Amino acid sequence: MSAWVKDGMVRFRALVDRWTGDQRGSYAVIFAISLVPILIAIGAAVDLSQAFIVKQRLTRALDAAGLAVGGVTGQSTAELRTMAQNFFNANYPAAKIGVPAALTVTPNGNNITLGVTATMPTSVMGIIGINSLNIGTTSQITRMGKKLEVALVLDTTGSMGSSSKMTTMRTAAKDLIDKVSAAAVNPGDVKIAIVPFTVDVKVGTSYKNDNWIKWDWTTPKTQTCTGSYWNGTYRCDDKSYSINKSSWKGCVIDRDQDYDISVAVSSPSNNATKYPADNDDCYTETLMPLSSDWTALKSKIDDLDANGNTNTTIGMVWGWQMVKQNAVLSGAAAPATNLDKVIVFLTDGDNTENRFTTSQSSIDSRTASLCNAIKADGIIVYTIRVMNGNETLLKNCASDSGKYFSVTSASQLTTVFSSIAQALSNLRVSQ
Repeated sequence: MSAWVKDGMVRFRALVDRWTGDQRGSYAVIFAISLVPILIAIGAAVDLSQAFIVKQRLTRALDAAGLAVGGVTGQSTAELRTMAQNFFNANYPAAKIGVPAALTVTPNGNNITLGVTATMPTSVMGIIGINSLNIGTTSQITRMGKKLEVALVLDTTGSMGSSSKMTTMRTAAKDLIDKVSAAAVNPGDVKIAIVPFTVDVKVGTSYKNDNWIKWDWTTPKTQTCTGSYWNGTYRCDDKSYSINKSSWKGCVIDRDQDYDISVAVSSPSNNATKYPADNDDCYTETLMPLSSDWTALKSKIDDLDANGNTNTTIGMVWGWQMVKQNAVLSGAAAPATNLDKVIVFLTDGDNTENRFTTSQSSIDSRTASLCNAIKADGIIVYTIRVMNGNETLLKNCASDSGKYFSVTSASQLTTVFSSIAQALSNLRVSQ
């Protein structure tokens, strides 16, 4: 109940107290005459306050329905109305006060206007013949017409196979693809890349003859070795590797520092800028550069599996490359005011290994420096922590606090991806 209604009730109680204590007949007569309009006024205030709450609820449910269908293309007005009605009903269940009528839905170019009315029975105003109030609201959703390049950088390490994390992530990521792809005003306006990662990223063996890959490289000793293993091979000391093209599995590992946190173009004459071919932790699915082939993208998501250890740096750097013009394997466009470049990064654990070290703090430091470089390049970064992982690192990596999500259950990923999809879908409540 609003403050002014409460104040009216207090004043009325004081008036009653004065009347019951007054011995003069004239005051009683005056009070009796004025009592009916006073009661009607108080009752009206109560009913109108309730009507205000109903209108707020109607507006919220209508906005949610509009945002849900605003990006849908290829549907008739009747199909849009049915879809919007279902979303509205889910957000305004029958148990709430007020009985809504059917929605009206009017598409017009990049705008879609929705309307709804509801009948609310009154509590007190019926004594003067007003038994119900009609309440109405409208909402207009506008497609902003911005273009999108989105890289989904997804942890596919062994721990993602537990607690339904991988299964739920697949479903939620495909739902994001559906929602974001529907927001394209024109074909090609929205493109999505998928970058699965472990310690390595798999680019695929079709690039084995490209000059940005190097086949002979060394793991520099940058930590104190205590006998840690990486897939049965000690990587604690300086060690040279030579990968045979014919047996290469298609994975690459971190470039030499500081190219490991950069998207600087590889030079055929500078080995430090090239990507070392690797077979030791090559478990993940092959990445998929920017594409508008929604079926192929969702099929790629379905193929993801959980295996291997965690190196968030290499996942992030390849996500950056997917949305960076002229980077390796990138089909990204040049930066523009009507183009948002986005990385959605998900992980469920702490860093465990990279090319240089098994020290979590050392790998975290590389990731933190990389995140700063990505954001400085104008890329929007969303981060998702799934139950475990360095909360501070991931929160600081996000573009702002509203773009960091931490879930305590895999089931919450559905809501998180839906929220991100809504934010990316270029839809706004314009009226």
